[in-house]
Amino acid sequence: MAGRGGLAGRSADPGRHRHIRGAVFNGQRRARLSARRLDSLVQPAGEPAGDVVQLLVQARADGSQTRAAYDVVVCGSHPYTGDLLIGGPARFSKIVRNPVLPPSIPSPKIHDVRDLVFGFGGVINLGSVQLVRISLPTVNACPPSSDLPAGVPPGGSDEGVTGITSGPVQRSWAGPWGLWYGPHTSQGWPLTGIFPGVPPSARGEFIALAGLTGSWSCSMQQYDQICAADVPASWSIDSEVPSPTGAYPLAWQSTTPLGPTAKLTNTSSLATLQDWVVIFAVAFGITGSMLASLLFEWLRPRRAHESEAPGQGLRGATHGRVAPYMPSPAGTAPRMSGRWLALIGAAIVAGYVRSRLTRARNAR
Repeated sequence: MAGRGGLAGRSADPGRHRHIRGAVFNGQRRARLSARRLDSLVQPAGEPAGDVVQLLVQARADGSQTRAAYDVVVCGSHPYTGDLLIGGPARFSKIVRNPVLPPSIPSPKIHDVRDLVFGFGGVINLGSVQLVRISLPTVNACPPSSDLPAGVPPGGSDEGVTGITSGPVQRSWAGPWGLWYGPHTSQGWPLTGIFPGVPPSARGEFIALAGLTGSWSCSMQQYDQICAADVPASWSIDSEVPSPTGAYPLAWQSTTPLGPTAKLTNTSSLATLQDWVVIFAVAFGITGSMLASLLFEWLRPRRAHESEAPGQGLRGATHGRVAPYMPSPAGTAPRMSGRWLALIGAAIVAGYVRSRLTRARNAR
């Protein structure tokens, strides 16, 4: 978070801003990091730093979009003032009012900072970010640590913002026109609690070189928590970095910065996919055998007497009498076998589908 005066009284001078848009700061090349998702809190260096700060990020898939909520929870003995910085695809494309808040409480305002650059042992170019002012003039006292279960943050006064992010957190393969989604999904969460390229244990002041002015710092006591609110309990977790603190809902919590990733499998969608694979395999097998049978019959060489008209060529053997025409049973055998094969295959497919549907109903 940047201080409450982050834009009003601390924005960079326009002339200086144009000047420093070059590629070098103090002889060091700028590394653009705006493509990386991030959300971080910074305060003006002179603000009290004794409060316990919690940055909570929650997200759920809303169709092809991601609905995210960023909440700042503070407890301690001092009022809290700071700014929440949101960068990369984690930025909001649309603000959504939090339904939990009463109508009398306005939603926080979001300011766009086109080019935010800090100096901290080098140049940290965050590019375009969104800045959300957080002001908590009254902060609840932190409960004694002995009254809290292990690993549970202390809670406190909170303020936050909710909206639709410009890039999705969760990605999966989708069929044509979105009619079907693949069973495997991947989640990539924003780097929470620190800037890219800064060591997690780094402490000190960040010097604003563009977008803001002055010195800034992060809270000395901060909990970072990320929660995937819409992952069903039936889904399986294939891999995750780091290991989550909770499987349902899928969540990570740490006193150091987080940027987790996870690969998940929708087990019900995977079972449906496997069913269709079996059905198509049986159907293709039956179709292929029927086509092979018809092709073999078509290519089979005909005998000389089968190519003649009925009754011709048999007069010598019957002393001038025409023998009645009797069709060869061999010509109809492949057709009959193909029909029976199709019926047997259809029965197998119908039985398989029925058993799967019955199993699905029993599982519910």
